Amino acid sequence: MKTRFLVLLASVVALGACDKKGQDAILASQPPMALTRFVNAVSDTGATDWRFIDQLEYSPVMLGLPFRSFSPYQQTAPGQRHLRVFPTSTDINVTQQFLIDATITLEAGKYYTIIHQGFSRTGSTPSDDILVMEDPIPTVAAGNVAVRAVNLGVGLANQDVYATATAGAPLPATPLFSNLAYLAASAYSNQTPGALVFRSTDAGTATVRATATAPAGAAADGTNNLTAVGGSTIERSVFTGYIFPRSVAGSQAPQTAAFTAPAIVYLVDRHPR
Repeated sequence: MKTRFLVLLASVVALGACDKKGQDAILASQPPMALTRFVNAVSDTGATDWRFIDQLEYSPVMLGLPFRSFSPYQQTAPGQRHLRVFPTSTDINVTQQFLIDATITLEAGKYYTIIHQGFSRTGSTPSDDILVMEDPIPTVAAGNVAVRAVNLGVGLANQDVYATATAGAPLPATPLFSNLAYLAASAYSNQTPGALVFRSTDAGTATVRATATAPAGAAADGTNNLTAVGGSTIERSVFTGYIFPRSVAGSQAPQTAAFTAPAIVYLVDRHPR
């Protein structure tokens, strides 16, 4: 027993000596990655599970994603990727079915929002599909935030998006983003940091369809080792307001009061650095 202990001890010492200067350590290199996030914009179905089924490594998974919800950006292996979207369920007869089976192409170093959009009910138009939207996130100078809008409002008219400091302020004479068609994204617009409310209307009208206050964000706190959180009051933030439709009445999508009208949901594209 004593001999075995001495051999083990000598092995540990030798291992420590090899690692002392890191001379024999082997570190796996980080391959170039794409960054992806998922958005459920299907207004007539329940929560969904998202999986890349071609490989396990660097393949984000999202489970139980409800209508109007999203995942954060996650590192994703680039190239041609095989993605499926399944209905969320504990019933094997349901979970072995899939709503979407798509092959998408991702490039390393780019950011993407992958959107499940349209209608999933048989006979509804447009039928559900996957939209891969590249996010050309800008570098923002000090004293600005960058914002844009995306229209995911299936069944809505083209949308004008107005920017005000409060929800009760008069609409400006000119929208910040004009005539956004379904599935269209505006360019990013630089704004002065401060309170920000998006209000969307049917293009050319003043009737507000959806209103939402952008998240304020939070400044960095070096004392507590906290990084900045992106928002309308924190300079160099980048974020997007997504316009969603109401949920289809009587469907498996949420039916609470908040879902009986169109809505705007903000996603932070880049936190200040």
